[in-house]
Amino acid sequence: MEKKKVGKVLAEGEATGHTHRLQKTEVLEREDGIREFEVLEKDTITHEEHKPIVLPKEKYESGKVEEYDHFTEEARVVQD
Repeated sequence: MEKKKVGKVLAEGEATGHTHRLQKTEVLEREDGIREFEVLEKDTITHEEHKPIVLPKEKYESGKVEEYDHFTEEARVVQD
């Protein structure tokens, strides 16, 4: 599966325009929209609306989150 570099942005807020951004680590996006990155030394995620999140050395994947409404029997993508 092909991957493209998307810089240090892990996720963009669709409603607010804010971003979850890594300080050191480059992010790759797969064809299916899943973003992957590997923290080689401790890194930090920053966002305009909350405190920084420290990530340990690890491989990570990030994708869109869906919620399911059992009353309407529909799924929708959760937005920031």
